[in-house]
Amino acid sequence: MNTPNTSGPDPIPAVPHRPFDQHGQVDNAATESLLEVPAVKVETAELARSVVAELAARYQDAADERPWVVAFSGGKDSTLVAHLVCEAIKRVRPSRRTRPVLILSSDTQVETPAIEQFVAEQLDAIQTGSRAVNLPITSHLVRPELHETFWVRLIGYGYAAPTRNFRWCTDRLKIRPSNTFLRQLISRHGGALVLTGSRFAESGARAASLRKHTAQSVVNPHSTIKGAYLWPVIRHFTTEQVWEYLALTPAPWGGHHRRLQNLYKEANSGECAVALDETTQPCGNSRFGCWTCTVVKRDKSIEGFIGSGHDDYAGLAAFRDWLCELRDNPKRYREPIRRNGRPGNGPLTLDVRAQVLDRLLDLQADVGHQLISPEEIAVIKQVWISDRLIDPPELPQIDDPHDAGHTDEETRRSVVVDLPMPTIGAVGRTAGEDRRR
Repeated sequence: MNTPNTSGPDPIPAVPHRPFDQHGQVDNAATESLLEVPAVKVETAELARSVVAELAARYQDAADERPWVVAFSGGKDSTLVAHLVCEAIKRVRPSRRTRPVLILSSDTQVETPAIEQFVAEQLDAIQTGSRAVNLPITSHLVRPELHETFWVRLIGYGYAAPTRNFRWCTDRLKIRPSNTFLRQLISRHGGALVLTGSRFAESGARAASLRKHTAQSVVNPHSTIKGAYLWPVIRHFTTEQVWEYLALTPAPWGGHHRRLQNLYKEANSGECAVALDETTQPCGNSRFGCWTCTVVKRDKSIEGFIGSGHDDYAGLAAFRDWLCELRDNPKRYREPIRRNGRPGNGPLTLDVRAQVLDRLLDLQADVGHQLISPEEIAVIKQVWISDRLIDPPELPQIDDPHDAGHTDEETRRSVVVDLPMPTIGAVGRTAGEDRRR
């Protein structure tokens, strides 16, 4: 692989490359859609053209063969990045579209149901639409490892709900899955260029950070992942320009961005960014995010959805508040011994964990959306068995698992899933019991 180019962008052509269709012919209709977007202000149109030209030029840079990764949350900024990237690659001849572009999104598995569904649909639309016009763009959704999910940590291991001082969720649910994906990609290609939606106009802190990191070059190395470089491609867009462009231009993969606009109106908030390091702001603070977020005092996003007619989300909000109550009353709901054996606020008691699981399954039935998977339930009960909180199940004897149509592991997991939960109030650990934590 050639040495990565970490200098500033190549000179921007005066006019963007004209787009080509899937047959390699100039697509005049698409050219007009970019050059003369009705109602888009001249300043916004010029800014979009310059970004598309910069993207198209760097995409064809033969001295830099790194794949591109678009950090995609499904929110306005990452959607604009994906939009402009698609427009740019359309302006590259099909024979030169050799650099893979990966749309990367994290599913924490505790996202608000409407957002989870929307992001999945967007990822599918981007990949399907790109394939139809011969763009080398693929979508990728990463999830935490089973033993790292929110419910396995809270119900299985007894973690109290996250706080600002003990925000154990972001690293496990978002950072690790994304970083693992990036490292695997880099091991195959030698490097990767991550395109982000960071903008100067987001906040004073973000502006200061961007000024610091883009003073010498707009492309800078990732702080913790060797071989990964960050490129804030829409850094000069204001919030108003982001919305203006998305509202008045059709999605290059087909359709429009009206559903995105409606989600923002319903939640009266913004998106939860793809987390690549600990500087990412917590979800739930005027953002789309996890419905279980207990880092903030009020989840304005879920409140906005409820106020917009999502009455079924009231149960989610109440459950989230209950998790805060369990966390904030350690003498009543938590063990007096930590998992390391030292005195202090320890894990949630087994009674409480079993009750959380029981009520979560009831809530899941009420909202009609999977909130916890059977696989997570199996791991939770395996943790309880490993911690000697409950007795292991007796497995049925299978002489030939292949003849039975499943493996010993599948049988064991199915039995663990079906293992009855401890009776609330009847099973638990007293302070004097000697059980391995």
